[in-house]
Amino acid sequence: MLVLAVAPLAMHRAITDVNAVADSGTTIIRTSLSNTGAEAPSTSLRTRGLPPLVHYQVNVGDTIDGVAQRAGITVDTLVQVNHLSSPVLLTPGEVLVVPPVDGTMVQVDPTETLGVLARHFRMDSSTLRAVNDLHFDGHLPTELFIPAMSTDAAIDPAANADVGGVRQRVIRFAWPTKGIITQYFWQFHPGIDIANDVGTPEVAADGGKVVFAGWGSYGIYVEIDHGNGFHTIYGHLSQTAVSAGQDVNKGQLIGLMGMTGRATGPHLHFEIRYQGVPQNPLDLLT
Repeated sequence: MLVLAVAPLAMHRAITDVNAVADSGTTIIRTSLSNTGAEAPSTSLRTRGLPPLVHYQVNVGDTIDGVAQRAGITVDTLVQVNHLSSPVLLTPGEVLVVPPVDGTMVQVDPTETLGVLARHFRMDSSTLRAVNDLHFDGHLPTELFIPAMSTDAAIDPAANADVGGVRQRVIRFAWPTKGIITQYFWQFHPGIDIANDVGTPEVAADGGKVVFAGWGSYGIYVEIDHGNGFHTIYGHLSQTAVSAGQDVNKGQLIGLMGMTGRATGPHLHFEIRYQGVPQNPLDLLT
């Protein structure tokens, strides 16, 4: 749902900061935005710190598109992070959370550790600590911002290192495309979003039979039954390269990336379901 590589645009006004007392202490609220320090998501996000989330107070005349553009992020990131309803109408004085890069705000169990969450999202813990402005007291908020990253950076080397171990008995799927992971698997998002250019090839994550190829709830999408309880879904295609009833092999072209259906930018919405229950693709991709 996200457009790649939105260029950060600096505001010509000076930043004006005001203090507002919050439950956790003092929060800086910005009444104007410059580039928040963002750069295009890359493998470097795993190892370097990021500037923390900022709070921006909406001004008269602000639009969601304008705020996102000035911050150098996509509209979908801003909408998802702030849990905004569509259509988005901003109110002067309203305070928005603005991240430095594209990504996802996910709900977490505060009893979890940062290290566990970092491994779950294939992230460096120092990156998560910096962008979420976390203290070292071990306590986590109920929501955590997860920065976007490339599919290459998300590959877990341990998945292939456990020769003869437990992982060898687990079904493994191939990455269906390349790009930037802009939305992760979480409670209200049953898959991952991988953004790239329109027309980027998308392939079958494993062999199976195509059970749907056409227009539906994910725009133009393809669903494959892998015959072992697993189904994969490839949403928002610009066009399909397969048809219902067709057998496909792992890695076979099944369509091209697009933005059909409810999408504001070109991306693949990818789901893995086991017996109808959505699974975290990052746990099964290799």
